[in-house]
Amino acid sequence: MWQQARTGDTKAFEQLYDATVVTLSNHAYRILKDREQVKDIIQDVFTSLYLRRDEIAADVNISGYLNNAVKYKVSNLLRNKLLQENHHQVLIRQAYQQEVVQPIQLEQSELKNQIARSINTLPQKCREVFMLSYYGNMGYKAIAQEMGISVKTVEKHMSKALQVLRRELRTAHPLGALLVAIFIS
Repeated sequence: MWQQARTGDTKAFEQLYDATVVTLSNHAYRILKDREQVKDIIQDVFTSLYLRRDEIAADVNISGYLNNAVKYKVSNLLRNKLLQENHHQVLIRQAYQQEVVQPIQLEQSELKNQIARSINTLPQKCREVFMLSYYGNMGYKAIAQEMGISVKTVEKHMSKALQVLRRELRTAHPLGALLVAIFIS
């Protein structure tokens, strides 16, 4: 099929597209989780393939070539997103620094104290599980082994801890639920 598509046979090129588009799209979608971006990448890859068909060897493994081209486009997209997000974070940080920093620092300190107080209200096992998970960076399975309990019990303790923290922070701070999500996750 590739040899025919390479010579400009549009039917062969369409058949090549039809034979590979689903696999390539699924591979890109598993990473990006955005159908529109996947469509753009697939279109770019096949447009480039068509335009460069004379430069690409006739005996190339076209499936491998297309897989690599999609991987390259996906990684470039992710890299560009990361650079853009970092740039936005720098701009946001600069904007916050230009505002009054002292009240923000005081509020963060107050919030950390409230979180600590809320954690201390948790039952002992619940508190231990929470501390191992969030401050010890341990997974549920590791916590279960460490404490000699089941993974389901760890999940229940974490669920209860997060409920308590959300409830207490919601009443103690105007943005409580949001702050639990930001500072504890």
